[in-house]
Amino acid sequence: RQWITVLLDRSASMQRGDLWAQAKAKTQTAIGQLGPGDRFSLIAYDNSTDSLAEVKSWLGSASETEVNAQLERLAKPGFGGSNLGQALVFVGEAMQETESEPDEQPFARREIIVISDLQKGSHLGDVQGYEWPTGIGVSLKQIGEDDQGNAGIEQVFSRVPWATAEAAPSFRISNSANGIGDELEFLAHTTAGETLSQKVHVPPGRSRVVELPGEWAGKSVERLAIRGDTAEFDNQFHFAQNRQQAVRIVYIGEDKPNDAEGSLFYLASAFQQSNTLDFQVEAISGKSTDALPEADLFVIGDAVDNPLAQALGQTIESGATALMVVQSPGQAANLGQWLGADGVVIRDIASSDYALLQSLKLDDPVLAVFRDARFSDFTNLHFWKHRELQNLPDEGIDVLARFDSGPPAWLAARPGDGRLLVMTSGWTPADSQLALSTKFIPLLYSILQPVLEQKTQSRQFIVGNRIDVARFGNGQAAAGITVIPSGDGMEAVSVDTFFTPPTPGLYTAKGAGWSETFAVNLPAAESRTEPIVMEQFQKLGLPMSAPTATPAVAGAPKKAEALRREYWQWALAAMLLFVTLETVLAAKGSRATEPVMT
Repeated sequence: RQWITVLLDRSASMQRGDLWAQAKAKTQTAIGQLGPGDRFSLIAYDNSTDSLAEVKSWLGSASETEVNAQLERLAKPGFGGSNLGQALVFVGEAMQETESEPDEQPFARREIIVISDLQKGSHLGDVQGYEWPTGIGVSLKQIGEDDQGNAGIEQVFSRVPWATAEAAPSFRISNSANGIGDELEFLAHTTAGETLSQKVHVPPGRSRVVELPGEWAGKSVERLAIRGDTAEFDNQFHFAQNRQQAVRIVYIGEDKPNDAEGSLFYLASAFQQSNTLDFQVEAISGKSTDALPEADLFVIGDAVDNPLAQALGQTIESGATALMVVQSPGQAANLGQWLGADGVVIRDIASSDYALLQSLKLDDPVLAVFRDARFSDFTNLHFWKHRELQNLPDEGIDVLARFDSGPPAWLAARPGDGRLLVMTSGWTPADSQLALSTKFIPLLYSILQPVLEQKTQSRQFIVGNRIDVARFGNGQAAAGITVIPSGDGMEAVSVDTFFTPPTPGLYTAKGAGWSETFAVNLPAAESRTEPIVMEQFQKLGLPMSAPTATPAVAGAPKKAEALRREYWQWALAAMLLFVTLETVLAAKGSRATEPVMT
């Protein structure tokens, strides 16, 4: 008695050519191994696993009809990625944990048959280091030969928003090592029905990052594509352009906007407009009696009077982010108020020399941008003036950096749900070189990072991944959300918060008073269609119970043996011909030297 489980790959790369027909034929071959009383499981996998059929006791043609009916329901592969490692672990554990009934004969053979193109884009991470269950074999049935290669396209996202103010969207176009050519066509389809194109040179085995051409930038592009390879299943890339989002920064102080000796001047100059972010810097006086404006970041450069100081403290506790630049002892009352500490004192430090930063806490999110050794050198950053803070709370404050003389330079506290960052020396020319250094802009963007991440959340997603569509409406999903796929005849889907897209395309999420379009594409790894080297599976410790080579690889030894036999046949024939010719020539030579009889 045996238990055979077929793991059938239904990922996007299986759409190529006749792979799906081959996969179904291989499944029928596996079914042909079953006898009366055997157990059979048919499981399809991509990013996830789905049980198609389960027969606990094989009953011949009746069971075969049942399995084929379920197989036919899976008419074609889907659009998901290939997580083979997860599927193997899932099936292996299920077979291991299932015990035979008392009246059943135990299984003499338990085997998992994987039917797949086994392309390099498959994820195998779950198997690595996994202790495989005893007595369960794995047979890999690789189908298809990637003899013509493939090209793929994916978007490249920048990790440094301050360096890409006017950068156009970028895309990586890759060409597999066995690609049929090195010239591809990069296409853009607009909402107006216009098609734009340009040639892109990508040698086989290489990739190239291309920006959306400037002449395309003003167009409303909804879909990109590549053309020039054989496999077309991954040649389309749906594109949802980000809307420009406003980032409000409120400076509280007495500085004049055009005063090059003040903090406000450099703060406003640090933030550049981009296609996705509209930085709006507003200044109010600390003596203002008006209501506190809404802001994504408050920067406090002077003493703040009540009731504004009280309102600011409540706003921080409610989740706001504030940066306090300590520039005078008069700010002590505010600092104590917002930290919940009495008797805080700010003392000016007089020094004839400059101070340097040391003991930077680079694992803190605010300073993590400088973690790389290339950017972590602060020895050229001089501070002419700084202040010492006394009587601070013993708990709830992190020192992010100190001056080389010992006092804290940068601190972080979390009053309530918010963040309060404190600098004991500012960035004005009188205080330091910070505003003119390469550290200033990255530091400010890093402080704003949680806000920027929320406002620049990509509208590009992957098939099969769960999407929090409520985030498009700032998390307000009380009235419910409707997701509308693009295309004729597509039905709208009502969701509460999350949506899992089954196919690529453009989708529109609609809520109470808002609407956003987002794009869904294939996993980029599916474009890596070249086969996995079989030794990789053996290194992972899989108990291979059958030959693992592809048809082409399996036939290689026979082909080599045939070539060797053919070579020796020709070599022997040439040798015999040489001997024959030598004999004939020798015979002619000997007759020529014999005496002529008269």
